[in-house]
Amino acid sequence: MSNSLCILIIDDSALFIHRVQQLLLERYNEASIAVAGCYEDGITMFARKIPHVVFLDINLPDRSGIDLLVKIRGINKQVKIAMLTNNDPGEYFETCMRLGADYYVEKSMGYDSITGITDEALEGLVKQK
Repeated sequence: MSNSLCILIIDDSALFIHRVQQLLLERYNEASIAVAGCYEDGITMFARKIPHVVFLDINLPDRSGIDLLVKIRGINKQVKIAMLTNNDPGEYFETCMRLGADYYVEKSMGYDSITGITDEALEGLVKQK
């Protein structure tokens, strides 16, 4: 992992991605932010960037984000993973947490959570130095 904060957003909503990127770049102007819109691109970008934190939508167009959660956890146990959903907040919560998610964020209410989660990842990065 590099010493600068690296964030990967895996979501198929261009509007959501744009808003999250804006939010993160306002607060972490030196962060590297990679974006993927589907499972296949997500796994490729993860392998290429090895991020410190991943914001991962549960409903991806080509495959479930939960499948991608399992795949990422099999590759890297340290990365912080926040599952994103527009569904009923309790619908997948237990499954995601059991499979290795660190956070579970309801998209419509989660913008403040996104910076909080990123702050925690950054704190972990500073402690590694």
